[in-house]
Formats: sequence, structure tokens, C-alpha cells
Amino acid sequence: MATPDATILLVQGSFQTPLVYQHLTSGLQNKGYSTFYPSLPSCSNVSAADFPSKALDDDTNAVKSVLERLVNDEGKRVVVVMHSYGGLVGSNAISKELSYSHRNAVGKAGGVIHLFYFAAFVLDEGQSVLGAFGKSENNDVKVRLSNVANTTVPLGDLPTAQEDGRMYLKNGAALLYNDLPAQEATMWGERLIPQSHAVQNTEITCAAWKYVPSTYLVCENDKAAPVQYQQMFAELTGSKAVRCQVGHFADAEST
Repeated sequence: MATPDATILLVQGSFQTPLVYQHLTSGLQNKGYSTFYPSLPSCSNVSAADFPSKALDDDTNAVKSVLERLVNDEGKRVVVVMHSYGGLVGSNAISKELSYSHRNAVGKAGGVIHLFYFAAFVLDEGQSVLGAFGKSENNDVKVRLSNVANTTVPLGDLPTAQEDGRMYLKNGAALLYNDLPAQEATMWGERLIPQSHAVQNTEITCAAWKYVPSTYLVCENDKAAPVQYQQMFAELTGSKAVRCQVGHFADAEST
């Protein structure tokens, strides 16, 4: 898939900080790959007053800005690696004009040569997370109320849940890090951050898997993205599917 001259662009999942991806990015860099990791507005500066307004479109634009520089300005051949929620953002950020096949056909250098999804969510154009999966599929996610101390309510209770606009993952250690030793899983669980709820309402406008070849890594011990969903996403994208016996957060060592 990736060649020595390929550039890797990593798109993160929900509720995470860059620290949790450090092992993956450093592993890729040690193998000689230039690696870029755009900061997603819906997963950063979480205490800012305007944080709840950050939607999937904001995340998409952050990724697209870096991708356009790599492709249009530098002529790089890029592999986009997407984890969890990052599958929605990355796919949405890659227009057909940024694909390698399109650019090669018109005599331009560079472009996105491959998509790599791991435990990633995928949707088609016109779909949103809430529209595709409904409220009940997200009942492990909580939204904290700004006017009630130490209180959470189910995401499904949307009229109340949107008062603060920040989503919190319940039982994050067990859902995301179930294959780690208990102490390590707890440590990473305590480092989870909220995400803007607005990302769940954004409709997808691009489906890069329709014009860029892809691979989907199915994480069979995943508690956050059920394996049947991952298999469905792999089939939807027409990806080459590979499998590993790990939880939601596969990295360079576990694969």
C-alpha cells in the first residue's frame, strides 16, 4: 500500500488527545514516513466558549487545509490513515480533485493514493451520525449539563443534552482500551476529553472511498465500534479487509 515516498496524514478519533497517537506516529516516522496530524477543532480547546459550535465541517476543513498544502503545493503522494470518528472526517475532506487518479489523469503530481481505515466509521453523502445510527446507538455517550453540577444525561435526551453541547464518553477505559492492562487502561481513560455534540448532526458531503482505493482494518475485540459495523463499513467502501485481535485502539505494534 504505502511506498517509501508516501506521506501519511493521520485523522484521529473522538475524545482523544494527540498523546494517545504518539506511539503510532513515532512508529511511522521511525520507518521513514513523513507524518502529519491535523488538530481537529471538535477535539481541542474544549474549554473555549465557542467549542460547542465546532462541527464535523470544521474538522473537515482542518484536514483539508493540510491535505491541499501537501498535494497542491508540494505534489506529495498521500496515504490518509483514519481512526474511529476520523473515518468520517478524512473521507469528507478528500475531494475527487485531490485523488491521485484524477491528478495523474490531468498531468498533475501527487494526490491521495490510498485510504486506511482502522476501527473507523464510514457514511455516504447526505448522511449524518444521528441520521444513520439514531440516538440509541450512542447511549454510551453523555452530554454534561452546564447548569447542573456533576450531572450527565443520556445523549438520546437531545433537547436537554444540547444545553452544554459537549459530549462525554461513559466508561471510556472499558470501551476504548479493553485490551490493555487495567492500570494502563484507567490512565488513558482519565485522559479522555469531551467532543462537540454538533459533529453528530453534520451531513457528509464527500465519500472519498468511491474514488480512492482503501484498506479496512477490522479490530475484532473492539467494544466501541462493534465488529459487525466494521464489517459493514468495509463492505460499503469496497475496501480490502484485514483483521486483527485487538480492541478499538490498534497501533503499530498490535497490527
